Amino acid sequence: MARADFTRIASNIAALQALNSLKNINTKLGVAQLRLATGRRINSAADDAAGMTIATKLDYKVRGLGQVLSNIADAQNLIAVAEGHLTNISDILAVMKTKAEQAANDTLGVEGREAVLAELQELNTQIDNEVAQAQWGKTQLLDVGSLNFQIGAGTSTSDELKFDMLSGADASGFTSDDLGVSAGTAAAVGNWVVESGDAAYTTEVVALTDTVGNATLGELGAGSYQLYVPREGSGTRATVTVQLKDVSTGEWVTIGAGAGATSIVTQGVGAGGTTIDLGTGLSFEVGGVATASGATGVEAAEYSFVYAESGNKVGSQDASQVFMDLIDTASSQVSKALGYIGATVNRMSYQETSLSVAKVNTEASYNRIMNADMAFEQVEATKWAILQQTAVAMLAQANMAPQSILGLFR
Repeated sequence: MARADFTRIASNIAALQALNSLKNINTKLGVAQLRLATGRRINSAADDAAGMTIATKLDYKVRGLGQVLSNIADAQNLIAVAEGHLTNISDILAVMKTKAEQAANDTLGVEGREAVLAELQELNTQIDNEVAQAQWGKTQLLDVGSLNFQIGAGTSTSDELKFDMLSGADASGFTSDDLGVSAGTAAAVGNWVVESGDAAYTTEVVALTDTVGNATLGELGAGSYQLYVPREGSGTRATVTVQLKDVSTGEWVTIGAGAGATSIVTQGVGAGGTTIDLGTGLSFEVGGVATASGATGVEAAEYSFVYAESGNKVGSQDASQVFMDLIDTASSQVSKALGYIGATVNRMSYQETSLSVAKVNTEASYNRIMNADMAFEQVEATKWAILQQTAVAMLAQANMAPQSILGLFR
């Protein structure tokens, strides 16, 4: 620092030095006052370039963790909706099991079993309604393939949660779609003519293929199916070969025996009719030869399928027991789904706790770098305010110093 020379008045070095000191003090005082006003230690990159870079990255991470925690909360609410509907389905299945056990008692007459059947049909409809109503926004929860949730702050697969309801239970276990055949048309196919049977059921027409040709099967709700086979001549014996195919696997199946088994039943029939047992839950009744609707001038035999395994047939003790087995299977699926939900919720809870701790720690690091220590800044502001006053006083004295030279000229 240059020394002040009061004998040379053309340049007042002392005043210039006091002025520079005052400028520096004003800058430091301004920084301290700004930090006290904003609460931030770094208000621009010039305050701390390296700290600004680190703090910006930490801020991004804190914001990301906050959104992930929000995602987890939304996912927990979504799963709670699915769990509520599954719990309702489980309760309904318990009631259906009780009703089926009641129907298995031979003390119930025909009217009693019909009343139980009507109630079971309503309960089955309610299960379908529960599946349809299990929604989050417009997303179906119980029959959707899978839902993905971002539960981590990164981009790796470990930061994602795939909620696959179908891995917990097959959605078909919650509906009455147990036949596994595709919808077709009501028109006659080949030599077969469809006749609706029990008018109390809604008929859904599905296509079926056997070893001879094409047939059309009318699904009558819980399951009675009637087919008419036209046959030329009068009083002749109609013959039919029955073979069912599981469209989901392409395998020929036996009803009641599981996919992959084969059942071929060939039976002749005259005017008296006959009944053929195709396995557990399915009987095949061949009535007398009669003229079928849509087969004018051709005589036909009537074939009536009764399928107990369609989910709501309790017309006999055996059928009721088969139905109870189906309910047990559905209950197992629901229980498995509820267990899957419980495990998912637990994982989310652990992840939420872990991310909450990570968010707090990251925010603490950001706070230490970016935000001001208010007590320290107050001390600094007080110091620079005092120095400002002394600098102003010294600048005033330095400005008056050259006047002392005037004494030499008196």
